[in-house]
Parts: sequence; C-alpha cells; structure tokens
Amino acid sequence: MLIGSSGQLPIDSCSYNKCQQLYAAAACAVAKKEWEIAEPLLIETLALEPNHASAHHLIGKLWVFKGNAAKALAAQLRSCALDPQLGWNFFAAGELLMQDGRFSEAITAFDQALAVLPDQGWIQVQAQEARLAAELDGEQIIDGLGPKTYRYWITHHEQRLSSSSMLLQQEFWLLHAVGNETAVWHALHSQAPLQPKAAPLGESVWPMQGWLVLLGAGVLLRPGALQTIESWLQMDCFHQQSDLIYADEDELNTAGERCKPWFKPGWAEESFWASPWLSGMSLWRISWLRNQELLLPPGDQCGRFSWILQALKCKPSIAHVPLVLSHNTQKPEKFSVEALNALRQHLLAQGEAIAQVNNQGKLLGCISLQWVLAKQWSCTVIIPSRDRADLLASCLSSIWHTSQAERLSGAELEIVVVDNGSVQQHTQQLLDHWKESLADRFQVIKDNNSFNWSRLNNKAAAIARGELLLLLNNDIEARQPHWLAAMAAQALRPKVGCVGALLLYPDQTIQHGGVIFGMQSADHAYRGLPHGHNVHRGRSRLLTAWGAVTGACLMMRRELLVRAGGFDEGLPVEFNDVDLCLRLGQLGYRHVIPPEAVLVHHESQSRDANGSSTATAALKRIQQRWPANFATATPWWPEESERNCVDGRPVGLEGLPLD
Repeated sequence: MLIGSSGQLPIDSCSYNKCQQLYAAAACAVAKKEWEIAEPLLIETLALEPNHASAHHLIGKLWVFKGNAAKALAAQLRSCALDPQLGWNFFAAGELLMQDGRFSEAITAFDQALAVLPDQGWIQVQAQEARLAAELDGEQIIDGLGPKTYRYWITHHEQRLSSSSMLLQQEFWLLHAVGNETAVWHALHSQAPLQPKAAPLGESVWPMQGWLVLLGAGVLLRPGALQTIESWLQMDCFHQQSDLIYADEDELNTAGERCKPWFKPGWAEESFWASPWLSGMSLWRISWLRNQELLLPPGDQCGRFSWILQALKCKPSIAHVPLVLSHNTQKPEKFSVEALNALRQHLLAQGEAIAQVNNQGKLLGCISLQWVLAKQWSCTVIIPSRDRADLLASCLSSIWHTSQAERLSGAELEIVVVDNGSVQQHTQQLLDHWKESLADRFQVIKDNNSFNWSRLNNKAAAIARGELLLLLNNDIEARQPHWLAAMAAQALRPKVGCVGALLLYPDQTIQHGGVIFGMQSADHAYRGLPHGHNVHRGRSRLLTAWGAVTGACLMMRRELLVRAGGFDEGLPVEFNDVDLCLRLGQLGYRHVIPPEAVLVHHESQSRDANGSSTATAALKRIQQRWPANFATATPWWPEESERNCVDGRPVGLEGLPLD
C-alpha cells in the first residue's frame, strides 16, 4: 500500500498509478484550457484519492471557468488545508477572497503563497493590492473616488501646496459687488489689512497689475493656493505667458471633509462647453484684461458666466494647474435660462450652427448641446468584412433601421461593404439580399488580398458618393436612433476632423470613450467602466474633445480624408485611425464624440486581437512619427489622472484594482 498525497488515506499502487495518470492528463487539459476534457479527469482523480490537494486546486480553477466562485473558493481552501506547501492554491484562494471582499484573509493567503514561492515577485504586488483594499474597506474605484479612497490619496499621494505663510510677490485681487453699481476690490496679497478699494461696476477700472481671482458662490480657496500658483508661474517661461489660469477642484461635505474631486483636462473647447469648469475658480491677468478693455465682471453668477464667455472671445492664453486648489461648499446647480442663452450666443458668434443649449439632466452643472443639421446631406457607410455573416447581418440591419428618421428627413445613405476574401455561402447570400433591397444604395467591393484596414477603407472611399464617410467595423451594432444625426452634425462643423462614438461592450460597460496618449501605447478612455459612471464628472456622457478616436466607428468629411492623403497603408491593422487623427490635428482640426452616439462593439469577434503580428511594428512606426504626442496625455486627459489606468484614477493609485 502507498500513502496518498495528503498523508492520510492509503491507496494501492495500481490505484496510485492510475490516479497520477489521470491527474497528469487533467493538468495538461487545464493548461490548454480544455475544460470539458479536464472535468471528468479531475472528478475521477478525486474519486480515487479524495484528498489530492493539487486536484482540488485544479477543480477550483474549473469552477472559476464555470462562474461558480463559491465552489471555486471552497475547492482552493480545501487544497490549502491538504497541502500548505503547494503555494498556487493559496494564491488562487487569495484572488477569490479578494473578489469576495474578504481582504484580511486574502492578505494571509497571498503571504502564504509568497512564502512558498518567493521567486514569484508579482505575488507581492497582489498582496499589496489586498492591503490597500483592506485599508479602503473594499471601496471600489469603478465609479470614481469614494470618500475613503480620496482620503487615502490625499494622505499618501496628493502634492502638497506651498505654505500659506509665504509672502506673495504678485498682487491677487478679489472683486465683490456691492449692490448693482459698485464693486469693492479686496487685496489677497498683503499681510497687513488694507482699506478696500471701490470701483463702479460696468466700467473698465482695473488695478495696475496682478491677477483677478474669480470665485463662484460657495467656493473657497485652499490655504496656500495662491502661493502654489505663484510658484507654478515661476517654473518656466511658458506659464508666465498665461492670461487665464484654472485648476482642479473638489467639494466639502456637511462635515467639512473633502470629497468628489474633479480632475480637469487641459483646454479643449467642446469639453469646456459641456462642463464649464471656469465657474468655480479662475484667475485672470489684469494687464491682459486692461488691454482688452473688458468691463468689470458683475457680481451675480449668471452675469459672471456671461462675462467669462465674453472674455474667452478675446482668445486669452489659457493654462491649467493640475492641482486641487479650491473647495466647493455647495452642490452643483443647473444653469439659468439666461446663462444657457449666453453660451448659445457665444457659440453662434464663433460661427457654430448651434440649435439648442440645455442643462444635462442627470449631471448638474453640465450642459447638453445640439447643432443644426441641414436636411440635405449624404453619407457613405464603409464596412470592411470577411465572412462572419452573423456579425455583418446584425451590423447592416441595425444601421439601416436606426437611421430611418434621418433618411425620412432627406439624408442620403449608401453602404459599401468591402468583402475581404469571404468564402462562405451565407455571406454571399447576405450581400445579395442587401443588394436586391437597396439597389444602387448598396455596393460590394471585392478585395482578396491580405487584411489591410487602411487599404480597404481607402479603396471604398475612392468610390464613395457621400460627402460624409462613416467607417464601421462589422462587429458594431446600433441599438438606438439619432446617433447618426448626432455624428453628422459634428462632422459637418468646419472645425471638426473626425467624429467618434461612445462604444459599449455587450454588457454595457465602456469599450471606447476616446483615445488616451502618453502611456506605453495608446488606449481607450474609460474602458471597463459602466456607461453611467461619474468619473471626471461623468465626462463620457457629455460632448468631449480628443486627440484621436477609434476607427471602429468614425465619421468624417470625405474631403478631409483626401486632403490628409488617405489612411497610411503601412499601418495595416493597428494605429491607422490614430495616425489619421494626428495628421488632421496637425492641420488644426479637432476630434469629438457626441454623447448621443452610443453603439455596441462586439470587439474583435471577427479577428484575434491578441494574435496580431503587426502590432509591434505599428507601435514603433507611430511612436517614431509622433513622439511628442505619445510623450504626454494632455490636453485630452487630466494631468492628475494616472496615464496607464484608463478608469481616470489619480496618480499614485495605479495598484488599486478596478473592482
């Protein structure tokens, strides 16, 4: 008789040998993720030797695959009890305990795994994540910074402000309105109390130098905020040229505790229009205001907002200090009708064909904008595809049916499918069906060469009849109306280059909300967050500006693609969309995502994204071509947010799990 692996149950040598063979076969199947093969082998192994620690460990992995976390954890804990020296069972148990919110137990499990497997340094990373999660009591970052996470960040990672006791070298002035006719200047730069200076409202009566500090109702400057701004201005010559400065902010709750930080991007007009972040705190160089002959700003909030818009028309040099410098003691409020109309008039004066400006219903302090769209416009939809008739059928049907309102209103829509080597009969039948239904509004281009997204789209664009081009992957599905009109209204704006969409995975989490640069590669903003998240004040539910958008759903004027010279066919798969956006950006065009354009992306279902043989060469090519763009995430991504974490968490919390 031989002793079983637990040291408890004796089994005969024949059973032992069979058990070892079964386990070896099961382990091989698990390594290949052949779960259907592994399951009966593991069951038979445990029938022969119920205390086989490694088999319990593998069957725990099987239960994870089947989605039963409770059974998976029970199996891993059983394995740990049977063989404390295995190591991987403790690591697997730690992961499951983390998912269950049992952080203290997870720390113990990871520590035990590391003791047995000291050369696996990444286990230490998991242990650190567990300790951080325990300290935050399981607060998740998936919907922004909760109070415990923000407090932790403030304590451990927030950059400290300059001392408020430092003497200020420049003048900083607050302006308070007294009644409807008089304004009183208060000096913030003098230690000795000064007699306030009075000035008549409605006139251009400014101090000789310094900065005007505008604060919204209930907004408090942090101690040391002005000293920090002065130090920041002294850092380099570029900052010293600024005419307008804004910074990040947060709120104070009823207990006086800091909460709800708002980390802002650099200056991007569309993003500012949708969430006017100058309403809280802004600093204006007085010499610039004097030169522009601007009147003193009114005391009421609506008048202040109108004054800010008037000042912005004079094109100040704008800079963003990526630090939280003010606290808001009041909750955000809806904009008044007068303030909304002021923004509309501001946009009309810039040549924007703006139709409506309204409060964004669910996001207080934010704005919904709608542009005028001419009844007569045309669009060519381009869809490269190879077989996968199921995906293509869903894409075509959804695009056509959700665009009915636009077509009834006079828009002309044609579809061009670029058939890249399809061989299945179902695909040909589908294409024949659509050709019969839409006649000359549906075209098929055959291209049997190797897949090159750039070439396929260039080829289709050359025969497109629409003034607009809408590039779509065949795994895109539209489920709601009005998205097409929203994209077209943006694409027809003279200042806009590419228009993207908010793309969701089928589970309604975000797949693409814009492209972030400044990391090892480039990634999709807010990927993995729920559609209704509140990160960066719910920015992906607003009109936003970006340095690039994904080509999986991209609209642009056909003339711009011609002007840019088409897509770079030396980038056959990856980064061709980013490259085009950067080229158009270099020509002065902006790229935007309207919040109404929300589609589903069944990402990479028609192509193995992880098996790409072109990704490394494409990344090298794009980084060499655009080194400055890949060196920074600004202005599109808040500087205070971690570059390598697309969920918007602030710098220093990269080790915190998403959920």
